[in-house]
Amino acid sequence: MDAAEKKRKIIIGGTLIATLIAAALVEVDDEPEFHVPETLQSGRTAQDRTKRADPNAAAQLDVSKLGQRKFSPLAGELFMSTNWVPKRVVIDDPEEQAAKIAQATKVSAPLTPTAPPLQFKYAGKAIADNETWVFLSQSGENLITKIGGKINDTYRLDSINDNAITMTYLPLNIKQTLTINNQMAGTF
Repeated sequence: MDAAEKKRKIIIGGTLIATLIAAALVEVDDEPEFHVPETLQSGRTAQDRTKRADPNAAAQLDVSKLGQRKFSPLAGELFMSTNWVPKRVVIDDPEEQAAKIAQATKVSAPLTPTAPPLQFKYAGKAIADNETWVFLSQSGENLITKIGGKINDTYRLDSINDNAITMTYLPLNIKQTLTINNQMAGTF
């Protein structure tokens, strides 16, 4: 056994002996003392004080005086199943039911479909052999069509004049107008 291990065992043994001596010298109190404020002490009856002084009083505890736990009726049942689907309202009056159905269909009636806004930019036009060709661009893609021609099977070019181009949105057969900015547009 080397010197460091011997020293460690002596320190641990000394600490153990000091702990045992301290535990033997400490007084053991069977009943802990509690400081009860005077306001609470004045509410006790003489009978309660005698029961406290009697060591067997704890064994004679009157359970009926403890009271029952009361639950709020607003809390509901703790373990009932939950359904997130709204409850159906039952209407007994047929006139009232008809009014509700009419109101529901009026609110849920689909809106009239509309054509999306035109995404074309006018780049110019050319007239050759009595036909007018129009140059358009859409999202960086250049398109060429003539009057009566289709663009992407979605639009048809109906007419062109100095201020506007008239097109028809084919899925809904709705006419739309694209205004021409004369400063940027040219004629070829």
